[in-house]
Amino acid sequence: MKFTWIFLFLMLTSLAKAQKIDNSKIRFDGFYKTKAEIDKKDNDTTYDYLRFYSTGKVISVSSDGTANDLKTWFNLSYDNVEEGDYKIIGKKLYFSTTAKAWSAIYKGKIKNPNYLVVRIKSSTYHWEREKFYFVGVPDLN
Repeated sequence: MKFTWIFLFLMLTSLAKAQKIDNSKIRFDGFYKTKAEIDKKDNDTTYDYLRFYSTGKVISVSSDGTANDLKTWFNLSYDNVEEGDYKIIGKKLYFSTTAKAWSAIYKGKIKNPNYLVVRIKSSTYHWEREKFYFVGVPDLN
């Protein structure tokens, strides 16, 4: 019986790895952004941003800037972003990101190309649920 379960698990994971990323479910012409998070101590406002690439790469950053403010520097060549690889299976989204002193695991659902619901577990806090909304950024490189 154990052998059967192990065999099924290996078959399913190998099928999942063989699937090509379905890029039609997410967007690449802007960023995904959370609602404002306001620090109660100093009243600073920050947002979490995600940027997906058609190559399977994803980057993440927290910033007090607008999506347009991030346009010039929020990319794979910038040193202070978290970077990882994503997978899409059906409407489910999986990825992890790492930076110099930080890492996070993301598991979520693609509700539609403009809206993601993601659970995040980082190296500093437990699972947290976030909603990301797409923000188009004109002339994004």
